Amino acid sequence: MKSYSTLSKLLHWGIALIVILMLSFSFFLDDVPSAWKGQAYMIHKSFGLTVLCLMLIRIFWISVRGRPALPAGIALWERVLARAVQGFLYVFLLIMPLSGWVLSMAEGRIPVYFGLFHMPLPFITANQLLGKQMDNVHKVVAWVIIGLLVFHVAGAIKNHIWLRNNVLRSMLWYRL
Repeated sequence: MKSYSTLSKLLHWGIALIVILMLSFSFFLDDVPSAWKGQAYMIHKSFGLTVLCLMLIRIFWISVRGRPALPAGIALWERVLARAVQGFLYVFLLIMPLSGWVLSMAEGRIPVYFGLFHMPLPFITANQLLGKQMDNVHKVVAWVIIGLLVFHVAGAIKNHIWLRNNVLRSMLWYRL
């Protein structure tokens, strides 16, 4: 199995780090003291929009560059499952920040990217019902992403430990 490109690795691990940190801390956003709540949400939204941009770059890069084929020794059902999990991760990693962006706009709170500039979303105005719907979507998608990440990591570990192939190594910069 060939290795992923340097840009693919940077995007993979950068997105992974941001998403894992966001999922870890997001469950506690409502518990942030009120004096810091605005700042906490601004950072949360900014990183969410960053994930959206990085995912769009990643999808473009993979469509141009491709990705290494899975090793021949992997069963067909495992190949299908691996690619399905990757595909669904991509879809839900786009839905998550988009639903958060729509949620912010529907609540009348235009995101301010790391305090630098406003990021309005055209055609979305304050709408309480839409805000509630997007809040529900945002929360459900978080759990879906957690489940997909468990499958993704479990597959990488299985390939590395049990099948002893290069699937995990193809996304690393060093040898395991």
